[in-house]
Amino acid sequence: MLAASGAASNFDVSGTMFMVSLFYLVGLRAFWLLWAYQLFNSAFLMSYMAVWIRRTRVMTAVELMLIRFGSDRGGKFARTAGAVLMVTFLTFSIGFSYAGLCKFIPPLFPEANQQIIKYVPLAIMIVTTAYVTIGGFKSVVMADVIQLAMSGTAGIIIGVTVFLKLDPGLVKELHAHFAAEFAPRMVMHLPPSNSNWNNFGLLCIYWAVAGLLLNMSGAGGHYGEQRFLATRSNSDAAKAGCAWGLFSMPRWAMIAGFVFIASTGLAGSKDPETILPIIIIQILPVGLKGALVAALAAAFMSSFGSVVNAAASMVICDVIQPAKPHLSTKFLVRLSYVVSLSLVAAGIVIGSHADSLGSLWTWMIAAIIGATLIPNVLRWHWWRFNGWGYACGIFGGLGAALVIAVGQAMDWWGGRLEYQFAPIIWAFSMIGAVAGSLLTKPTSMDTLKIFYGRVRPFGFWQSVKVLCEPEPVKDSIAAVALNVVVGLAGFFSCTSGIFFLIGHYFYEFSVCVSITATCAVVLYYNWYRKLPSD
Repeated sequence: MLAASGAASNFDVSGTMFMVSLFYLVGLRAFWLLWAYQLFNSAFLMSYMAVWIRRTRVMTAVELMLIRFGSDRGGKFARTAGAVLMVTFLTFSIGFSYAGLCKFIPPLFPEANQQIIKYVPLAIMIVTTAYVTIGGFKSVVMADVIQLAMSGTAGIIIGVTVFLKLDPGLVKELHAHFAAEFAPRMVMHLPPSNSNWNNFGLLCIYWAVAGLLLNMSGAGGHYGEQRFLATRSNSDAAKAGCAWGLFSMPRWAMIAGFVFIASTGLAGSKDPETILPIIIIQILPVGLKGALVAALAAAFMSSFGSVVNAAASMVICDVIQPAKPHLSTKFLVRLSYVVSLSLVAAGIVIGSHADSLGSLWTWMIAAIIGATLIPNVLRWHWWRFNGWGYACGIFGGLGAALVIAVGQAMDWWGGRLEYQFAPIIWAFSMIGAVAGSLLTKPTSMDTLKIFYGRVRPFGFWQSVKVLCEPEPVKDSIAAVALNVVVGLAGFFSCTSGIFFLIGHYFYEFSVCVSITATCAVVLYYNWYRKLPSD
């Protein structure tokens, strides 16, 4: 259920519309973007990262700062910095969801009064906010399971429908116009609304580096960690990491179906980001049309609910409660209602001013998440990294991102795009992290011994390791690395195989099946049978 909840949380309307537009424009080269997205994170989670997260024995992602950096001023500063950044990101995520709804809903009702229809996204957000605010985490998980069943079933139905609809003539048309190749081109010639993707080779380099750092840093730093912290055992956490990726597969059947319909010319839109609702109206039969709209609404609610729940819990547990420890539980619960409503209101304002889903998504990943990558990786792998270093790294990256954002608004940078500034954000984050750590006292050895004794992470921990008891179960770096590589190959071949099957690329599909089956056998013996016994 926790894995299904996590997969449902990543299955949202805005992201699905954005993915459909990207695969339509660049073909299977869009998989380079997924490297910097959460899909392939499952290979790292199942191999070791989910177990590390579960071993910390905390409740929220930012509470991890307390056990890693201690409860002194540096540790508290780190916890606050992490909460501020992730709440900022989650608020932008709410805006991203709202912007997607505003593009998704109007094309579904072309003959209705558009002055009334424009309030429908707001009404959906109000309803979802109500049950998330009142119900809390358990209601989010239960609703996610139901919503994943709806959206996953719809995805499979769309994939099967499109597979059957592609007759020989349409298959020929599809194979002539859809780019079924993975090798990136350095320069693409895309429509003006998507011209920020034209430097595609440079973009792929950014995605590859950012994705590696993201995958080594945890489960995203927001609602992802909650799922693994709530599991009953370390082995369950690892299984949830694998199942998360598998439960996401029906989404790609839906995306492939919509992309292939648009690529054959059966339906289309001047704005690639509205292909999804246009196809629903123009192609799908009555009944399936309504079921799919309901499923996508459920997908929005599950993603939106997880974001609001995680953001509100961080504000209450990681900002307000540490500062005011004597507040009653009843007061904190009521305050969480106010916080949830405030975050949703701020997200609506952000979404209302977004130029496009692509630009908002790129800004969120390159700037906000970019500021967290270096500190989140160092906290797992370097003992000398302390709370001051974490906070300085976060605020150093955010400060650089803020200057870049102001410069873009003032047109100081000559039209350069967000991802082109990513190395600058990483550099300031790295400088802040290292300087802040080395110029201040190390985290107390007692705190480090507790963290290392529980988690047993890889990396530069020798100074702490010699003071701890011998490891009861030693994780093999070689075995973990093999599982990561095989897991990546397995998830990639499985996902791309869905595209090849629906698109009638049968030879490529057979290759993907062979690779997936081989990876499954290797993982059964090298991962599943060696899961930790608690």
